[in-house]
Amino acid sequence: MYQQIHSDIFVHIGVNGYSMKKEEVFFTINDATIQSFGKTVFKGLSFTVENGESWAIIGQSGKERTLFLETILGRTSLVDGRISWPFAREYQERQRKLGLINSYRDLIALVSQKYTFRNKSSQQNFYYQQRFNSAESEDTATVDAFLRSVEIKRKGLWDIAEVVHLFGLEKLRNKSLIKLSNGETRKLAMAEALMKNPKLLLIDMPLVGLDAQTRERFEGILMAIQESGIQIIMTSSANEVPLSVDKIAWIGGGRLSIVDDRDSLIPLENESNSQFYLKPEVFQGLLKRNSLANSTRVIINMHDVTVKYGDKKLLDNVSWKVLPGEKWLIKGHNGAGKSTLISLVLGENPQAYANDIVLFDKKRGTGESIWDIKRPIGFVSAELARYFPVNQTCKKVVASGLFDTMGLFKKLNKDQEILVNRWMEAFQLSHLSELRLTQISLEEQRFCLLARAMIKSPTLLVLDEASQGMDEEQRNRFKATIEYFCDETDLTMLFISHYEEDIPKNINKTIELALGKTIQ
Repeated sequence: MYQQIHSDIFVHIGVNGYSMKKEEVFFTINDATIQSFGKTVFKGLSFTVENGESWAIIGQSGKERTLFLETILGRTSLVDGRISWPFAREYQERQRKLGLINSYRDLIALVSQKYTFRNKSSQQNFYYQQRFNSAESEDTATVDAFLRSVEIKRKGLWDIAEVVHLFGLEKLRNKSLIKLSNGETRKLAMAEALMKNPKLLLIDMPLVGLDAQTRERFEGILMAIQESGIQIIMTSSANEVPLSVDKIAWIGGGRLSIVDDRDSLIPLENESNSQFYLKPEVFQGLLKRNSLANSTRVIINMHDVTVKYGDKKLLDNVSWKVLPGEKWLIKGHNGAGKSTLISLVLGENPQAYANDIVLFDKKRGTGESIWDIKRPIGFVSAELARYFPVNQTCKKVVASGLFDTMGLFKKLNKDQEILVNRWMEAFQLSHLSELRLTQISLEEQRFCLLARAMIKSPTLLVLDEASQGMDEEQRNRFKATIEYFCDETDLTMLFISHYEEDIPKNINKTIELALGKTIQ
């Protein structure tokens, strides 16, 4: 039996999970001291979730909100206090009687902001260009194959057909994972988690990376999940807390408090975010005007460009000209063709050679190397961090911008060493130098990547949802920094974001895509 929940979203009625005594709480943290990588992150933390409740966690720090979800999942260290998961007792008792290894984690699914792809051999050895090469992407599973491989430890309502319909993935089922846009990947990650039919679904900033259309549908998606008997704890910004969430909590300074008044959320968040004042002196001597900008007549010139894989057109007769010093906003829904357009500019897409494209006054396919194309371009994207080798430290990642490589594979000379250290100091990253990129927070990752992009004084800066997932304070810091760079240099910039508030004031041109076509 189905019931319509929202628009075209339907859910089953009467699907029962494991039974639970009504008097039991669902989950609880009592006076806990929590550490992460040997550092205390929460002290005196208490939190109780009753049966049937869903929660939104907001707060000053995105890093702190993420650590809170990881604490529930058991990825941090409990030093003092107690954490209990009553919702898992019956399941664990059943599994023990059957002689099966089990954990409360079997009933929890986490949708993180950090994704990793693996090829068909389960090796995480992809590189960024591979997503645009039709032959090499064959080593990656399709969306359909990926969903069929999801390990299911608990049967329930949500199977492949249900999650594909809920998240609108029908047209993506035969698409390679590595070819998905950032927003499409986000929807797939939520579909994967839901297929596990968890008792508890944890979602870190669920609306991040989703286009406006999908964000509008999210309330219905959330209600469908809740109606199926799954409880949700999600992190959120103050202005994106869904109406269907029962309870809201504020986390800050290692402690958590309940928020009863929804109208107080945005003022509370605004009050907690200290006003960011850029200190120009930290960039003194680092920002340089690029000589190429003065000698170049056209940065980008595309004429009737078409990119297709099989019968699928990702770009359809796109014409676009970018002149030196212009700042462009690139708009469009998830899968509209924005990342494909950018790949042609970055020299990553081999189909550039079959099209009429001029970059920095040079027509593609006239003898230029990939390094000639990359040299004047700085690039940051929401998913770029996942393509670096896992052993790369933050310092090596920043230094790799000098050589346009995904990681550092040569020794720096003295001047290069000084330059790398200065950029890390400017972005307050020095204390992270020897940590791996995978060990630091999402916000810290993005500033590492921005330092990597700017270290070579690029002519063209390309930012593809670069501040996605940051907390409000860090987004303001990122935006102010970009605005300063634009004011102080002759940068040309391409900027992609689904959030109006993230768009720098310097933007003076717009191109919008829909289904691979430009919208006038």
